[in-house]
Amino acid sequence: MKTFNKVYKLDYAACDEIAERVTVFCQEVGADRKDAIRYRLSTEECLLFWLEQGLQSTDVDVSMGSFMRTPYITLEAKGANLNPYAEADEEMGTYTESVLVSLGLNPEYSYASGCNRITFRVKKKPRSQVATLFLVLAASVAIGALGLVAIPANIRTSLIEVVINPLYESFFKILGCIAGPMIFLSVAWGVYGIGDAATFSRIGRKMMLRYTLISIAAAFLCTPFISVFGLGLSAGAGGHGQLGSVVEMLFGIIPSSIVEPFASGNTLQIIFMSVCIGVGLLYMGRRTSAIANAIDQVNLLVQFLMQFISKMVPSVIFLVVLSLVWSDELSIFSMAWKLFATMFVMMILLTTLFLAVTSIRLKVSPLLIIQKNLQTFLIALTTASSAASFGSNVDTCEKKFGIDPSLIRFGIPLGIVMSKPITAAYNVLVIFYFASQYDLSCSIAWVCIAAFISGVVAIATPPIPGGGAVAYSILFLQLGIPSEALAVALMLDMISDFFITSFDMFNLTLAIINISSGIGMIDTEVLRRDI
Repeated sequence: MKTFNKVYKLDYAACDEIAERVTVFCQEVGADRKDAIRYRLSTEECLLFWLEQGLQSTDVDVSMGSFMRTPYITLEAKGANLNPYAEADEEMGTYTESVLVSLGLNPEYSYASGCNRITFRVKKKPRSQVATLFLVLAASVAIGALGLVAIPANIRTSLIEVVINPLYESFFKILGCIAGPMIFLSVAWGVYGIGDAATFSRIGRKMMLRYTLISIAAAFLCTPFISVFGLGLSAGAGGHGQLGSVVEMLFGIIPSSIVEPFASGNTLQIIFMSVCIGVGLLYMGRRTSAIANAIDQVNLLVQFLMQFISKMVPSVIFLVVLSLVWSDELSIFSMAWKLFATMFVMMILLTTLFLAVTSIRLKVSPLLIIQKNLQTFLIALTTASSAASFGSNVDTCEKKFGIDPSLIRFGIPLGIVMSKPITAAYNVLVIFYFASQYDLSCSIAWVCIAAFISGVVAIATPPIPGGGAVAYSILFLQLGIPSEALAVALMLDMISDFFITSFDMFNLTLAIINISSGIGMIDTEVLRRDI
């Protein structure tokens, strides 16, 4: 792919020419057709805004290329501070902007040294996760089988110990290093980005609490499935000891120093600190705007690094499967069917429960809710992307369910991050699956801790590529599951993600319906009206 750079004199003809060049560039890098149209329209919107604000005949530097395998489009124009998205930011709120940037739905604007700069990170048309997984599995099994025949056992053992294991452990260390800061920054910015203390008190606090409780409750509702995986509860230290462990976990979220949570990798302490700092920044307002901007920028940087690291996952999966073939330990996949079967039962039961509660509470037919929400569900199911279903979700909530647009613009981006009951429940099932594979001892306290952390980590993990790797690395570290299980979990996640995302998006709509009903921001006539 060639790098493009050209300086234009800003006028209407230049707007058309630049927009056409953006379309060609998107085709060259393999962007999805819908994304290419959106980048073109966004570019035109930006240029026309600058033109209308007095930058006519100003030099606009347009550059297109790739950095770290990520295509980009950059527009630069000298002049006064003119952010084309400032008006939208005032309507939608800072948090919405941050989430949309994380999801790749919004350009990044900056102003420095008298120069307006907008950058689009162009998303390539994603390769099928399932196809990638089967390709990696086929290659690793084929090469592994060839190695069993052609390479002596002692050399295979040396390769595993000297090459494969160190590479995998290094990857796991990188994840562990970035996981803590990533969770901290994401949660702190998420709380602060609600906008102001009044919004937080009126809507944000209630919405965040509802999303959090639903996710954690879903995780606990899945704990009876422990028997499906053949796990029994050990007596441990007795009833008082079990209760004491749970209480110790809850009170242990308060760290003794600001660096301790990051040094020890204590997820609950990291999240507790981030919430406290986010709320503090929120209530102090503009007095801490510099700190908030720094958190936002570092947050985007860490997420960008995580997306880059996530590209290494197929290679790590290849190495781990190759090691399992050579070590004759492929039996870890023998019960994967049970995990998926349990997952489907769990998703249907939880969704049916949430749907029944919504239907009874608002006196609306559950079949009507399903019918209206089916399009969003199918988009998420076929793409495994909450970003892809974003537009459909907004349209459905406003036009088919009658929810106030101001609540939708705030609630859906926030819910994409925080409302993850199916993800939380699946995390519990994954923990049970690997606990059975590695013969871990399970106590009541261990199960409670597993459910609580699963719910919290599901909420705190941002919806970006690599987010699942961060979540599993945290869960396994906290619950004593060997690190080599991470690659296996990521393989299973590539398949399950399609179903988890679709059911989470369906349940997000149910949550927003209930929240809007509770605060009087829904038109019940539209809600109950047939399509």
